[in-house]
Amino acid sequence: HMTAVCDGTGLTFTPLLSVLIPPSSVLGLLGCQMVLSDPMSIYLYWRQWDARLLRILLPASLAGIVLGAWMLSGLSAVGLRRLIGASALLMGALSVVALLRVRRGSSQAAARAAVAVGLGAGVASIVANSGGIILGPYLAGLGLGTAVVVGTGQAVVVCANLLKLAAYGAIGFITWHLALLAVMTTPLLYLGTSLGYRLNARIPRRALALALISIAVAGGLKLLLT
Repeated sequence: HMTAVCDGTGLTFTPLLSVLIPPSSVLGLLGCQMVLSDPMSIYLYWRQWDARLLRILLPASLAGIVLGAWMLSGLSAVGLRRLIGASALLMGALSVVALLRVRRGSSQAAARAAVAVGLGAGVASIVANSGGIILGPYLAGLGLGTAVVVGTGQAVVVCANLLKLAAYGAIGFITWHLALLAVMTTPLLYLGTSLGYRLNARIPRRALALALISIAVAGGLKLLLT
């Protein structure tokens, strides 16, 4: 996935594919694909993260994965589609709040918000493969550089993806056929990651955040209305 940009497209792909195939298969397939694309993402943004924020965001995100897995277990296909769509709209709203209210220099407020953002990103990641939709706008709102925004968000997402994949397997969302399909599409994933790396260097931070929010809302509405 193309780092922060592709988290938005991942959220769009989730509802679109859920119209054609069971949403549990969509989550399992995209979950596998994200883990396979993570090594290149980490390579491109290695050590470009904010360690202070990472110490808060990462544990909260992992807790969100556990919470999200509990929410997903036992849901019907219809219930899962509605949950994905509603989560997309909620993530868009939370992103706007984070973008407007969090400012550089308010370290105490930023730390408090980081716990909620990390938890929400974990839930969003396992429910809709789109934790970056919450992480990206929050980090961009702190006034960080684009590389640090993506590097910090990517470090959280990569760790969360591993736990998420284990949770999908335990719930029964992943089959050998899905895993094989994910491996076969790995070259396209790495091409997308490379393209995303170049795009992130050229897109203004606020424009990137607003684009992520727009994609989240559009994807959620599409899923709820289909």
